[in-house]
Amino acid sequence: FSVLLWLIPVLSSPMAAASVPYVKGPALRSGDYIGIAAPAGSADGIDITQATALLQAAGYQIKFPAENHKPYGYFAGTDEERARELNALFADPQVRAILCLNGGYGSARILDTLDYDLIRSHPKMVIGFSDITALHTALGEKSHMVTVYGPMVITLRPGSYSDYTWRQFTQGISSADSIGAVVLPKGKQLTSLIPGKASGRLVGGNLSMLAAAAGTPYELRGDGGILVLEDVNEPSYRIDRMLWQLWQNGLLKRVNGIVYGEFLNCTNDPGDFTVDEVLVYYAKLSGKPVIKGLPVGHGVDNMFLPLGVHAVMKGNADGTAVLHIDEPHAVQS
Repeated sequence: FSVLLWLIPVLSSPMAAASVPYVKGPALRSGDYIGIAAPAGSADGIDITQATALLQAAGYQIKFPAENHKPYGYFAGTDEERARELNALFADPQVRAILCLNGGYGSARILDTLDYDLIRSHPKMVIGFSDITALHTALGEKSHMVTVYGPMVITLRPGSYSDYTWRQFTQGISSADSIGAVVLPKGKQLTSLIPGKASGRLVGGNLSMLAAAAGTPYELRGDGGILVLEDVNEPSYRIDRMLWQLWQNGLLKRVNGIVYGEFLNCTNDPGDFTVDEVLVYYAKLSGKPVIKGLPVGHGVDNMFLPLGVHAVMKGNADGTAVLHIDEPHAVQS
């Protein structure tokens, strides 16, 4: 009995958790079902018929849970309904992947009610961005499952996505191969802020959500990982405040490297530091290799970025940079 007591803190330590293998969902085949989850906001007043038609034209069937999408304030149903829906989608053997309906706000409020053992036993690709960062982080930390930072149903509507986004999405959900060198939209390139090479699991997502989770049971540990950050509509002083939070809670120290995605419409008042200046400051403060320009976030170019898989990043002294994802994000059906 005393030996078991000694083992408890060892098994619950960050190092032990980091060594737990990650589970992966299946790559999709034509005719497979994609479940539409709404862990945060609803699509009330938003026409998603063209988005669902797009998915069906690509060869997939769509499953909408019965209690999904009913507005409850700024949520798509009560916390209990949204959690029950997500647990049910994982338990449903017909559903092969889960695409989130919308972001907004709310994913963090259902984390206490998710069945992480059930989810780990039925791994599936969960795809979404922005507020869905809370879900990605919890599923990574609690279920040790690979998820995907990528588009949502409401962003697969005309004018909200590019050919690059759709190509990345359809290739990603149907492949059990590693992505390899990240392909960028035409005219875009990765650049180096702090030269160096780093490797580790890809983690992160929306900066606001990661900062909000700091100090909670669902904060991102990120030990030895490559941290991806993006945000939207935040003034530079708020970006500074949130990065300071991640510096103080140790995340920027625990990761091996940092990759900045898009910081769309993140501006500054006259005389204030720009967002780019803030990002450079924390890049230097971290002392880790840092690159920028990854097409993830709230723009029309939104790559298919698996979280929880191994990757290698390199920032070169000449200002160029590369990101290579060398682990598959799914298993063959």
